[in-house]
Amino acid sequence: MRRVQPMMDGLEQRCVMSATSVAEPLAQVVSATASNGVFSNNGQKFAYSTPEGTRVALTIKGRGTLEGTFVDSAGALNLRYGRTNSYSKITSDVHGGTGRALLATIYSHDQAVSGTTNSLSGIGSPLIGMINLRKFDLIPNGTVNVTAGIGTLGLRSAGPNSQIQLRDLPVQTTTTTTTSGSTTTTTTTTGSISTTSNNINNSVVSNVFLVQTLAGSDGEFVSAGNLLLQSTNGNPGPPPAPPGVVVAIDHVNGDAPAPNLLNDVRIFGYDPVAGQVVRFQLDLQANTGVVDTSFAPIKVAGAPADVGVALGRDNQRQVLLVDSGTTVSVYDATYGTALGSFSVPAGFSDVGSTDSVTVIGNTTANQLQMLDVAASLAAGTVVQPVGNPAPYTPPSGLSLLGGVTGLPGSNQVYTSVAAPFNSLQPLENQLGYLNVSTTTSVPLENGSLSLLYSFSTVQQKAFTQGGNYVAIPAGNPNQTAVSVGSVDRSLAVNTVGKNSSGAAVPNTVQLYGQVSLTSRGPIVINYPNQLTDLSESFRPDLAGTVLIDVQGNIQSVRGTDANGLVLNNAGNLNLVSFRRMSNSTIIGEPVTHINIQKRTNVSILSTARTVGSRNGVTVVPGLQEVGPLSQPHDRPQA
Repeated sequence: MRRVQPMMDGLEQRCVMSATSVAEPLAQVVSATASNGVFSNNGQKFAYSTPEGTRVALTIKGRGTLEGTFVDSAGALNLRYGRTNSYSKITSDVHGGTGRALLATIYSHDQAVSGTTNSLSGIGSPLIGMINLRKFDLIPNGTVNVTAGIGTLGLRSAGPNSQIQLRDLPVQTTTTTTTSGSTTTTTTTTGSISTTSNNINNSVVSNVFLVQTLAGSDGEFVSAGNLLLQSTNGNPGPPPAPPGVVVAIDHVNGDAPAPNLLNDVRIFGYDPVAGQVVRFQLDLQANTGVVDTSFAPIKVAGAPADVGVALGRDNQRQVLLVDSGTTVSVYDATYGTALGSFSVPAGFSDVGSTDSVTVIGNTTANQLQMLDVAASLAAGTVVQPVGNPAPYTPPSGLSLLGGVTGLPGSNQVYTSVAAPFNSLQPLENQLGYLNVSTTTSVPLENGSLSLLYSFSTVQQKAFTQGGNYVAIPAGNPNQTAVSVGSVDRSLAVNTVGKNSSGAAVPNTVQLYGQVSLTSRGPIVINYPNQLTDLSESFRPDLAGTVLIDVQGNIQSVRGTDANGLVLNNAGNLNLVSFRRMSNSTIIGEPVTHINIQKRTNVSILSTARTVGSRNGVTVVPGLQEVGPLSQPHDRPQA
């Protein structure tokens, strides 16, 4: 039997051959500005005309719906998909007019309606096999977020400051089935858990509707090295195609040079001596940090001792949150522009954020609470996200210490706690960390999942050094594990270290895996006053680039020309193929093949690979997972 494999070079032809007739939806098209398009075939077709007269028809093949898709006032498509699985395909027919169409956003319908469009975890969204929009131009500031899992993505171009965030399709290995029934409905759910070659656990649920949804994803990334594929015995032909996402995009049109992703990292810290928030630039190769002199420190009124700092999102805009315990002040994270403030309940001075929600904490009340930054700014006081989730109290015996943070691509917050973890000392508290989910998924009768904000305990784990527990005396007088932030996917705990002479070294930030709490080494920030809180990290220098961020393996990224591209892959990057590329950065863990005929100012970084530095690749020993990344969408004005 001949094995058929998808080839991106023939993507358009294949889709045209397999498409059903588009005559019916095209006949129903009226002006997009008047109707925002026409649905047909039970929501599996969507057709419209652009302001330039281009006729567009979208079709979803297999399971799924295009419910929620619309065309905005500029004539740009905002694509929504739902109730799909890994075999579903979205194809397009574009003709007449300019022969091209604008694309503003792609989200799953579940993600759009739940208010989690900034989330990079993909949890609660369905898998999809293909989205083929080869005559669509992703507009400046546009977003493609398919982080639940996708096989193939095709676009014509991407504009500056756009972002394409993907995950490869999970490989299902372990399956469990549960059935729940009532007097009116019966729903059967099958759950599959796959552990990728990079040590990431993906949990996918499916049901009688054959919808596949990413229900969970966690783990600590480990580079698996190059994937070497072999043919079977006999004469079976060439080896199978490598696993991973296939991306075809003809023109990448960034308008800024891509940064070095290993030394452009920024993080905020609070200095209680000076009563100010300072921004630092980290070098992940040298494991050092210095004051970022391009950002003016932010004074905190009254210079309180207990101030929390975190990143957050005001809609898409990345912001700095400064929590004094009664008020959260909000600033543009890149430019420092003051954007307003809102009051918080007294004592809630700890703060951290996931991609899509912010959490504040109170050690006295031993409680966490969610808030929506944009809504809170508008109201001037704390406003909870959709659904008004209940506050969270840790399991019995655990006390919050004040460190709260989030990680990109995770729906969890991570908090430092004190508890009697050591059974041999049941009357004394020791240091540990508590991982708390901020979302849950509820099955719906139509086969999809409803993603809701809700706290739940994921893991509570003791922290040990050299096999020894770390004691936490009553009141935590040493402020142990109070200053907690994150650097990419590592927890960052600020400590006082020691140099080779035994002298104290302030602001020795220790990095740990969020599940195992395994040490990933220190970063020493060159700053004299001990910082009492840290934020999550981010990269403002991504602005203006075209960002493609993939969690999992990439089979290939192909195109004609690229300028200002940031391609970040937490997995095996099998092939990058362009005719021309300039001012771009590529990270693969590892990179396998590079086919760029002409390159100018292109940096290619990789974990250890079988062919070393061949073809202009820089091997970075000990390279940890970078990102997942997203555009800051910041601006100097309020």
